[in-house]
Amino acid sequence: MKTIPLNIMLSYPVKWTKQQVLRDIVQNFYDDMGAKKFYSLFKTKYKPDEKEIILSIASKGFSYEWLLHMGASSKQDKPGKFAGLFGEGFKVASLCALRDYNWKITMRSRDWSLEVCTLNATVDDKPLKQLAYNVTEGCAHSTETVLTIQPFSKEDADLLEEVVLGFYFPENQLFGNCIFENEYAAIYERSSQKKPASMPSGLKLHGEGIVYIGFQARGSFYLPLVICNHRFETKSRDRHEIYFGTILDMLIDTVDYIDAKTSCYLLEKLEKHWYDYPDTKRDVDSWYSLIRKLIRKIVFFDSMLTDDFVKRHPHLVVCERPVNLPMRNQKTQALAWKRLYLPNARLVQDSFSFLGYKSIVQLCEEDGGFNILRKPDTNERSLIKILEDAGKNIFADFFFSYPECLKNKNNTYNSHGYLYSLAYFFAALYASK
Repeated sequence: MKTIPLNIMLSYPVKWTKQQVLRDIVQNFYDDMGAKKFYSLFKTKYKPDEKEIILSIASKGFSYEWLLHMGASSKQDKPGKFAGLFGEGFKVASLCALRDYNWKITMRSRDWSLEVCTLNATVDDKPLKQLAYNVTEGCAHSTETVLTIQPFSKEDADLLEEVVLGFYFPENQLFGNCIFENEYAAIYERSSQKKPASMPSGLKLHGEGIVYIGFQARGSFYLPLVICNHRFETKSRDRHEIYFGTILDMLIDTVDYIDAKTSCYLLEKLEKHWYDYPDTKRDVDSWYSLIRKLIRKIVFFDSMLTDDFVKRHPHLVVCERPVNLPMRNQKTQALAWKRLYLPNARLVQDSFSFLGYKSIVQLCEEDGGFNILRKPDTNERSLIKILEDAGKNIFADFFFSYPECLKNKNNTYNSHGYLYSLAYFFAALYASK
């Protein structure tokens, strides 16, 4: 047996929760076999009398030298294949386990075994303790990689079960019906099993849904879905919380890996965001780009799916975002026309025009709904005469001949503003004298 110092002092200022420690331990087993074989090959056995947990996986094993160096990882040259990346997990997990939770960790694989321990060190005559491994080589060759932790309580064992669910594998009890799955992404409905409280919650998207990034649960989702993107990289060591904008970026990236049918499924699930527009040009929290990309995927890859969507949603009307004053005025008139003639139509963002939906402005214009003037009919003339007579009495000091009164052809504007307009005109004239 030999003792190998790791040059990581026990005073190293890092604090991991038990959940984080167990996650990085399980991660090494997970990356050894991958998502497809993890469920069938990874085993845990809890011994309550000995207060010991045994984790094992049948595999070809690995060299303990990968566990010696900070930053050493066999996974860095294969992005999108592993849950780990930084090569620091087992070292830091061992440090926190031993120092903070008094967990004794032993491990064996191939023809070696090790025990996590401490070793005295001296720097400038100051005594220190550093993390180390007691390594034994030349053991009988093992076809399993085995790790044990002592002392381990029943609560710790329950937490370990929750940690395992934080990794992506098709048999995960949190996964329900599979909507889509390939090498790069997967979408499942959520099962009826309650999500563990230790799962990363994310920001702004609280709910029973789960977002898996790089094979690990990274955030929550308000819809009861499991959305997985194996290739998306955040390059962040903080794997407990994730920003809302990052989740949106991940969802947008996921559209590249799913088919048109799944895109349509997601689009309909995200129905409440169909009329979302970004508040600013740099609004990273807007659903607009995701909805737009889903629509384009449907339109460009499946015309039959496009036709079917339009048949199931016939009452959608595009309402474009005005960029200048004439467009805003036009939109105001078109919305007034809609309230009278299309009260049940639903407004959606401009991306829906790719699906063939017309804009509210276009429909209003086709129906002659804009402010088109006409001469009043006989009944309207009599009403206008009443207003004109009242005007002569009110504005007697300023009276002169009235301009011709015309009527809005589309009836979306009423006549009550005529007398108001006269009052506004005569008030301005009076003020100028």
